[in-house]
Amino acid sequence: MTATPSEAEGPLTGRQLDALRTTYPAWDIHFRVDAPGAARWTAVLLRPVSARLSAQGVRQRIGCSDAITLASALAHQSSLLHNNRATNG
Repeated sequence: MTATPSEAEGPLTGRQLDALRTTYPAWDIHFRVDAPGAARWTAVLLRPVSARLSAQGVRQRIGCSDAITLASALAHQSSLLHNNRATNG
């Protein structure tokens, strides 16, 4: 069951979703309710992940149970991507 944030959790979820999408535009971020009380936050990187990036820990898809955990995971992924760019010129 896919729900809009207002149906599932109220305005806070919508604000969290907007903040994540604004902060991490390289990711396709969604909020979904699978069952009552079982929400899922997902992010899919909008660019391909090479074998080298994957070996460095970059993931194509991330799933978390809340927005704060997803934000933390996305911050880590962004640092891995940034470090890769810095070392490859």
